[in-house]
Amino acid sequence: MSYCINPHCLTPVDPANANNCICHNCGSEILLQGRDRVLKQLGKGGFGETFEVDDCGTTKVLKVPTSLNSSK
Repeated sequence: MSYCINPHCLTPVDPANANNCICHNCGSEILLQGRDRVLKQLGKGGFGETFEVDDCGTTKVLKVPTSLNSSK
């Protein structure tokens, strides 16, 4: 499964994205830096989001900080 991390994507979890490089719903890139595939969201809080990522067979954690300007 591939997870779209675009905050504006209406369907970030979609089976149609499993083998795609582009999100089927919003058109964002699914592969980060052309190789890392976000598998699922692990957590979300006031400081950002955490995701599980597959980096060419190695599982890693990706932390995406929340922008301080997003509340304006």
